[in-house]
Amino acid sequence: MILLFLLLSALASSANAYISIITGANGFVGRQVVYSLLQQRNGDSKDAVICLVRPDKVPREETYWNDHVMDQDDDNVCVKVLPYDMLDGGETLNDALKTAITNVDHPSESCPICIYHIASVFGPTADPIQTANDNVQSAEDVVRTLDKFYQSHPNAKLRLVLTSSMAAVRATDQKPLNGKFYTHRDWNTLSKLNGENWGSCYQYSKAESERRAFELVKECNEKYARENQIEMVALCPSFVFGPPPPMPSKMTDATKNGSSSFSLALINQWLRGDSPVQSRLCLDVRDCADAHVAAGRMNKLPDDDVDRRYILSAEERLSSKATAKALMRGVERATKDSLRTIDLSKMTCDTQFTGGAIPIGQQEVEAAERLKRDLGVVCRPVEETMQDMAEALLLGGVLE
Repeated sequence: MILLFLLLSALASSANAYISIITGANGFVGRQVVYSLLQQRNGDSKDAVICLVRPDKVPREETYWNDHVMDQDDDNVCVKVLPYDMLDGGETLNDALKTAITNVDHPSESCPICIYHIASVFGPTADPIQTANDNVQSAEDVVRTLDKFYQSHPNAKLRLVLTSSMAAVRATDQKPLNGKFYTHRDWNTLSKLNGENWGSCYQYSKAESERRAFELVKECNEKYARENQIEMVALCPSFVFGPPPPMPSKMTDATKNGSSSFSLALINQWLRGDSPVQSRLCLDVRDCADAHVAAGRMNKLPDDDVDRRYILSAEERLSSKATAKALMRGVERATKDSLRTIDLSKMTCDTQFTGGAIPIGQQEVEAAERLKRDLGVVCRPVEETMQDMAEALLLGGVLE
């Protein structure tokens, strides 16, 4: 621990250095955000990246990221994995903040600290209402922890990048405000807590988490009339697909990386014919991660909270048939370089779904202009995302 303190202190005293703390760092999006942070360092800046994961995941994640850092042969970055519990009232997040700030609270030298709050529970649980409330409580605890930390470290430069969701923008079949497509000014006003519908509970939790986080940040800043305010940006990705980060060279067994997600499981089901290929509004995980990094490092945020929301997504859905063709191209490309293959004869497409409130093929969201202007991110075509994902998963041995 002493060595960690010394290393973080040395790193953070470097000009233009960043300290990044990522909750849920072992998830599909979290892993890619950490990888993008490592890839996008600012020249010779000495950055520190703190990955927060469940306690039982710490040893595996330490091995995974130590191997990645060794592959890069870069002495200017420190990656540390620490335990995290999103329901401990902010205790483990506060421990990470104290680790990050050790010997770095000098006004002229303090490093910007960005907290990427990605952790949340997605999927069916025994009690979906409690799960939804837990997600909201977690977001509130993050803001309260930052507020408490700021009071004892007034020279700290803190920014929260909250991973929200398109679920916070609109509920299922909810009409857009402008009658045409969803924008960052739309809010989910229809999803409710319903113990019989985990999807509605999850959508409610994402909308309420984002609302409460914005409200609490504003309350905390106004309470102390701070000059250096706690800043917040909310990112609202649609369904995230794409290839996971490349495996470290020492990890020859893909199953050892511990990466799992609903997206990976869904692609597996589609390719094997266990469920029909669907048309989904989606986003490449690489673009999602780049947007997170850019949001954490914007020099000046927009003045209004509503303009600090960004939809991360392609602007229209790809049809299920076009999605299937892209997946097939990825499999075909992978089989040229690997002995692995997969039988695609059972793959089918859902042609019944027409798109809900906005038909497939029509503009569903407005996102591209703001993403490029403010974050410098241009989203990949969905066909490229699906093709790259199928190829990477087959070559990596995740699909067999």
